[in-house]
Amino acid sequence: MSAAARAARIGPERFQRLYERSEDPWDYDTSDYEREKYANTLALLPGARVGRALEVGCSIGVFTAQLAQRCEQVVALDFAPLALASARRRLDAVENVHLLQASFPEQAPAGPWDLVLCSEVLYYLDRRSLILATSWLREQLEGGASVIAVSWRGTGVDEPWKGDEVHDMLACELARWHSFDRRRRDYRLDRFDPR
Repeated sequence: MSAAARAARIGPERFQRLYERSEDPWDYDTSDYEREKYANTLALLPGARVGRALEVGCSIGVFTAQLAQRCEQVVALDFAPLALASARRRLDAVENVHLLQASFPEQAPAGPWDLVLCSEVLYYLDRRSLILATSWLREQLEGGASVIAVSWRGTGVDEPWKGDEVHDMLACELARWHSFDRRRRDYRLDRFDPR
């Protein structure tokens, strides 16, 4: 199956079906993998306190709640309505989080940002969208934002890309801003910082 065909199979409808079957289809609340990845992602934040952050692909908001403790403001987006409904319930009392239903990169909200975090989302993008996302991330870096990308390193079923492929591309295209490469057995974290 071509990358374009795989990308077409993983549109919003697929995620909506996943959230219809389970409020937490990836076990964000209970997974040791997720707990470790969250801790290492937070450790890679640029500084003890971040101003304005954009979280791309917030899902049900488990990591969003942790990120909000380290940021003045978090705008968290996802394109799956059921995921956002769960995130709204979870984050109802968290005043510094704004949830947004949007597709990335086409509907990315305007900055300026101090941090853009893309966790486990970029390998779902088709080639055109990944090129657009990389260009958009470059603009954010040029505007003064740090960028953190986190991806699973395994082999998926429908994803057009492997996590390492995406991170290798980012490291090449955004090389002048590449600050950290943290590879774990199951996932990879890369940070890019404005110069």
